[in-house]
Amino acid sequence: MNNETLKFIQEQLEYEFDEPKLLRQAFTRKSYSEEHNGAYHNEVLEFYGDKALEFIVMKKLSEYFGESTQNGKYASQKTEGQLTEIKKKLVCKKMLAHRIDMLDFANCLLMGKGDEAQNAQDRESVKEDLFEAIIGAVAIDCGWDAETLEEVVDRMIDIEYYLENGFQDNENYVDLIQTWCQKKYGYLPEYNIYELNDGYECIISLSNEFNGFSGQGYSKREARMNAAREAYEYLDEENELILPIDEVGEPDIDRAINQLQELYQKGYIDQPNYVFSEAYDENGNPVWYCECSVGRKTWHGYHSSKKQGKKSVAYSMLCDILDLEEDDET
Repeated sequence: MNNETLKFIQEQLEYEFDEPKLLRQAFTRKSYSEEHNGAYHNEVLEFYGDKALEFIVMKKLSEYFGESTQNGKYASQKTEGQLTEIKKKLVCKKMLAHRIDMLDFANCLLMGKGDEAQNAQDRESVKEDLFEAIIGAVAIDCGWDAETLEEVVDRMIDIEYYLENGFQDNENYVDLIQTWCQKKYGYLPEYNIYELNDGYECIISLSNEFNGFSGQGYSKREARMNAAREAYEYLDEENELILPIDEVGEPDIDRAINQLQELYQKGYIDQPNYVFSEAYDENGNPVWYCECSVGRKTWHGYHSSKKQGKKSVAYSMLCDILDLEEDDET
C-alpha cells in the first residue's frame, strides 16, 4: 500500500493517523500476512472495531431518541425492542459492506493469492471485516477518544441520515454523487470542508468539467449533504445523471454492434462506420481487415470472418467510448 493510497483513505475518513502503520494493518488480510512472513493483519482490529462501532451507535441512539425528564430520569421515544432492531440495521453486514462500497475502500485491501483468485474483496463479509478493522485502527490510534470515533463513524455510515429517513433506501445525496462520479470518472469526488463562525461550508469538486458545488450546515455532515444535493440537482437539471453505460449496459461483444448503434440513436456519439476488405495473413490464409470509426476514433484488426471482425472492432470501440478495460477473455 503506497502513500498515495494511504492519503486517499485518510481523506475519505477525514482523519489523519498518528501511526499510519495501523491503517495499513486494517487493510491487511491474514492471507497476505501469511504469504509475506508477517504477524500483523486486521483480525484483532476487527474485534476492537466491532465494540467501538456498537458503542458509538448506542450513543447516537440514546441522544437521538432520548431525553431527560423533569425529575432527572431518562426517557426514550423507542422501546428496547425497537432500538435493538434499529441498531441491527445500522451495523448489519449488508449496511457495512454498502458503506465500504460508497467509500471505494474494498480495492485497497492487501490480500494473499488465494483471496485474489476468489475476488474476496467483493464478498460482503470481507467488506464488513474491513469496516470494523478501520474503526478498530482509529480507536487505538486516537486513544479511544469518543468524539473522534463518533466523527469517523458518522463519516463512514452517516447514522443520522438513516435515523431521519429510515432504511428503505441505502442511498442519500452523498452516496448518489459518489456512485455517479465513480461510474463517469473512475474516482470519487473531492470534499473540502471549512469552518465558519456559525457552522461549516463544504465544497465538492467533481472534475474540471464542472465548477465546485457548495453547501453549508451546522455540522460537517449537514454541509456535505447540502453540497451533494446542490451537485445532484444541477446534474439532474442538465440531464447529466444518465451516463452512456446506463443506457446500453456493460460492453458485450455479442451485442456491441447494437450497443454502439443505440448510443448513436440517443445522440451520445457520431454514427459508427465500418470498413471491410479481404486480405491474407503471413501464411497466405484469407482474412478480413475490419475497421470501425466513430468521429475521430478508429479501431481495426484482422479476423478470420467478416462477422466476427465487425463484432470485435465494435466491442473495442465501445470499451474505448465508455472508458472501460476490454475483457481479455472475449
